[in-house]
Amino acid sequence: VSFPCVSPLGKIFLYLFALLLSGALAAPQAWHLIHFLPPDLFHGLAGQVQGMPFHRYLSRSLQVSAIILLFPLLRSLRIRSLGEFGLIRNPRPWKDLGTGIASGLLCMALLLPILLLSGAFVANTGWFSGLLRALPGIVATAVVVSVLEEFLFRGVLLGFLRRVTIPSVAVTVSAIIFAAVHFLNLPHGSSAPLPVHWWSGLAALAAAGAAMPSLPMLVLAFMTLLTAGLILGWLTLRTGSLHAAIGLHAIFILGQQLFNKAASFRLVPPDALLPFIGPAQCSGAVPVGLLPLAALLLAGFLASVLLRKRPLPPESDWR
Repeated sequence: VSFPCVSPLGKIFLYLFALLLSGALAAPQAWHLIHFLPPDLFHGLAGQVQGMPFHRYLSRSLQVSAIILLFPLLRSLRIRSLGEFGLIRNPRPWKDLGTGIASGLLCMALLLPILLLSGAFVANTGWFSGLLRALPGIVATAVVVSVLEEFLFRGVLLGFLRRVTIPSVAVTVSAIIFAAVHFLNLPHGSSAPLPVHWWSGLAALAAAGAAMPSLPMLVLAFMTLLTAGLILGWLTLRTGSLHAAIGLHAIFILGQQLFNKAASFRLVPPDALLPFIGPAQCSGAVPVGLLPLAALLLAGFLASVLLRKRPLPPESDWR
């Protein structure tokens, strides 16, 4: 369905509404389906998934809905190829992916030791064995989330904004939206709420964002996300593809999640070292403080250095 009477921007808002509604309604069904399975199925994997709290089911349902509903959205917008979003066939995908990965590794190599040496974080007991057990799941999460978010934010959203405004404005607006979306935190719990009703997903979404951090934490976390969005948007325009942005984004997620498994924030009060270091926000996904922000900027600088001799993509609007 093309909805000819609805503007392209209106179609995107309809997509977001349908995404939230379908994901919220599908999450309880997924929860009941998984809990119907024998816990020892797939060598105990079913039992591990059954132990996940309900918000994890909701998060995954929203991600699946985002992918499924994206195709009718693109069709309604009459988007037949990624070239209409300014993305081209990349002649050097692995080099660009490697550029993003190398830049992210520099960021994490600088940031994580500083966080430990600051005294704000303490290594967890048995951290090494915990990392080994969690590594496959964290790697899978880093790959899936980075690909999905880059396609949605730097592919579809940034591509759409580039069609209606200049590149610098498009990158900035998409980065602001990218940062703001991360503060729609889903309510967390130690276990799945029992019983789970058909409306449990809707209730969880209604409570999203209720527990906002303090203003200093909020500002610093938003600065981190905004800077990341600007760097990832610039990488997309500079290369004409998503490969470098996906590589950098994946390392961000991988490094932060591995660190969360290995160490815990123990500083009391939590804002004692602000504005330099604070507890990670947005469910532990976003490091807070000027030091994480500096490491992120260095990663962007390294990416620009590695790409300095790379030719601009054909018909690039980034000059």
